[in-house]
Amino acid sequence: MPIKPSLATGGADATTLNHSAFSKRSRALLIWATVITLALNFVPYASTALYPLRLFVTFVHESGHALAALISGGSVESLQIMPTGAGLTKGSVAPWWTWLFLSGGYLGTALFGALMLQLGRVRMKGSSGRFALSAMGVAIAVITLLWGFHPTSDPFTLVVGAVLSAGLLGLGRVLRPAGADFLAAFLAVQCSLNALGDIRDLVTLTSMGHTQNDAVFMEKAYLLPAMFWGCLWAVAAVAVLFLSLRIYFRATAKNAPQTV
Repeated sequence: MPIKPSLATGGADATTLNHSAFSKRSRALLIWATVITLALNFVPYASTALYPLRLFVTFVHESGHALAALISGGSVESLQIMPTGAGLTKGSVAPWWTWLFLSGGYLGTALFGALMLQLGRVRMKGSSGRFALSAMGVAIAVITLLWGFHPTSDPFTLVVGAVLSAGLLGLGRVLRPAGADFLAAFLAVQCSLNALGDIRDLVTLTSMGHTQNDAVFMEKAYLLPAMFWGCLWAVAAVAVLFLSLRIYFRATAKNAPQTV
């Protein structure tokens, strides 16, 4: 009696190929998102067209301060986004946690970008990009309601939070998986690279005597020069980005097709 061939091997091969195709697409989307992000730096008036993206990164930055305050057992009074693209988070932490609260903005943005990069390589039912966009939309809505809801004294933050939240939730629903994955990767790269760019600007402003920034506040709290803190955050952000990319490409390479 002939023995029927097992379907298990064929199913495993199909699954491997599917994972391989997904990994290749994830890497391609990340590379394109990075290329476009870098290219936009040389496009005239790109910063004006990408103003909503600047507000998004600022929202992530200020949320990093707020979450750092909560992690250290402190409290958050308010979170404010300004039309210039700057932001301000008021909170209360114990003196020995000041370093975490002040570092939470720049390092939080870098960590957020790294987290989004890792999420982009996870294969989910539907789309990891859709999930990421929806999760970001919900998070911004919650943070806005908790700390940015000041309709009379600060309507701009409320509007920004509402528009970003609605936009991300809407895009998470209407975009096709490939489009959602690309947008999520693009936002992840923007946060990762903007964290470095913002720290560069911070170092420049500090050297010019600008006294209202996180590095200067760290200098006042811990006596070490503001330039030291700016450079330290830059090194930490580069380390986070390097480690995240290393994990990302090693993980996706495992599913790449192999030649025997």
